[in-house]
Amino acid sequence: MNRKVFLVKGVVQGVGFRPFCSRMAKELELGGSVQNNSSGVIIELYGTDKNIKTFMERLIEEAPPLAMIQAIEVVCEDDVPEGLKDFTIRTSEKQEIQQVLIPPDIATCDDCLREMRDPGDKRYRYPFINCTNCGPRYTIIKGLPYDRTKTTMACFPMCEDCSREYHDVTDRRYHAQPNACSRCGPTLWICDVKGKRLAINDEAIELTKRYLKMGKILAIKGVGGYHLACDPKNDEAVRTLRVRKRRRDKPFALMAKNLDAARKVVFINEMAEKLLLSPRRPIVVCPKRSCDRLSDYVAPNIDTYGVMLPYTPVHHLLLEDQDLLIMTSANLSDEPLVAGNREALRDLGSIADYFLMHDRDIYVKIDDSVIALAGRTPILTRRARGYVPQPYISKDLLPPIFGAGGEMKSTFSVAHDHYIFTSQYLGDLKELSSISLYEHVMDLFLLLYEISPSYLVYDKHPLYLSTRIAKNKLSHIKDSIAVQHHHAHLAACLWDNHFTGEAIGLILDGTGYGDDGNIWGGEFLVGSAKNFIRVGNFLNAPLPGGIRRSWNLGDSPFLFWLKPLVKRKL
Repeated sequence: MNRKVFLVKGVVQGVGFRPFCSRMAKELELGGSVQNNSSGVIIELYGTDKNIKTFMERLIEEAPPLAMIQAIEVVCEDDVPEGLKDFTIRTSEKQEIQQVLIPPDIATCDDCLREMRDPGDKRYRYPFINCTNCGPRYTIIKGLPYDRTKTTMACFPMCEDCSREYHDVTDRRYHAQPNACSRCGPTLWICDVKGKRLAINDEAIELTKRYLKMGKILAIKGVGGYHLACDPKNDEAVRTLRVRKRRRDKPFALMAKNLDAARKVVFINEMAEKLLLSPRRPIVVCPKRSCDRLSDYVAPNIDTYGVMLPYTPVHHLLLEDQDLLIMTSANLSDEPLVAGNREALRDLGSIADYFLMHDRDIYVKIDDSVIALAGRTPILTRRARGYVPQPYISKDLLPPIFGAGGEMKSTFSVAHDHYIFTSQYLGDLKELSSISLYEHVMDLFLLLYEISPSYLVYDKHPLYLSTRIAKNKLSHIKDSIAVQHHHAHLAACLWDNHFTGEAIGLILDGTGYGDDGNIWGGEFLVGSAKNFIRVGNFLNAPLPGGIRRSWNLGDSPFLFWLKPLVKRKL
């Protein structure tokens, strides 16, 4: 008999990986065990070489849809006279070094939707239905390994039926940490601006739908925070939302009941359809149809709508008899979205007429992801729910680095091993609430992955608050590197295209603090990730409060203007 032990790294916790391994091992008559630890999943197999090889092949080919296998390492292998005949799922193990990847929040799966719509099912119309293949993940996690006791679901003890599902390896809800039902799980309710409850669960859904049809504005709590919702066909409701939110012309996002409903208001190509239907459920920016019949206030003066499909049970219930809703982030200008119930009543009371709330706490706020399309090429303009905290993977081994990021559209990144973990969009750091969120998410990332950065990389601008926050929290770091803003963009483009040589970079990214102490913007750089030469730039335009770059290239055509400059500087 052969014995082999494997370590599987990647997104392999919280996605049904262990029960998948258990079922497959029993099919192939293999003994052994599977266990979560801080590095990933350890699989120990006893059996014939042929069956173990088949197991590993199927592990890659048939892994759960939400799993992302990054690497499989052979820990040990040997011949043994006899071994375990049964295959067991062992208790999670915590190690000194944390390398497991946290899954993002995933849209409600088709199996759960079927159950939610089945009058004979115990979760019929339950607004928090989920399973191992769907539901909240990143927004409820407080620590790793990913177990219920380290999530915001810890305060909801499971009833006997839910507990049986949770511990049954053959059940779709085996170790689904947010698992619950109407008897033991979170509760949904609707209240007025003073917090007075008007109805709960399904009655709250029905009352919310009635208010939306009456032209009211609702604050609706979701996975990562609140949305502000209203009927996009009601001109007065949409106009009122703009006035109350003080949002003059920035477009509102739409949530469509299904793909057919979305096609009535936008043109959807093959890539847009794939993105809209994906478990990540981003907002996808698509061209408007001319006969959409929506209020002109939804997206004034532009020819696109940002559209998404429902991704929580509450969304599906609200859209049962309505094709479209405005679902825009519930936040004040440049601030993070609102996520707490008291916070919602305090900050959104002047905007919303009613509140649809629940008592499952959101530990980490996260906004909807937004994707624009350049033809069939998707461009992430806001990377958040559904994508964060999934890392970028580097082919090179990386030292532990903390990149503090910018100030206006703030994010940060932490590099470790072969991973680059980038935070969600955190808002404008000139707002105190954005600073608080930056610090909270920074603390969470460093805690979850147990990374102690050896290097701090920050923007060269001496007044960026992201730099100040990072330096205060990582005061032990002696090796700090200031990077010119536009050089950082050049280096990122090179890394993104797997290019290690020198290149010409045209950086049209507004302004950044220059090497000469002036504000740069509209730069022509030649260089690599290590260094650069500034071979050209747009003309200076003095403005009150500082210097920005104009869009005037002079009389010379672009290519003829750039070519001799590059030759001369090189």
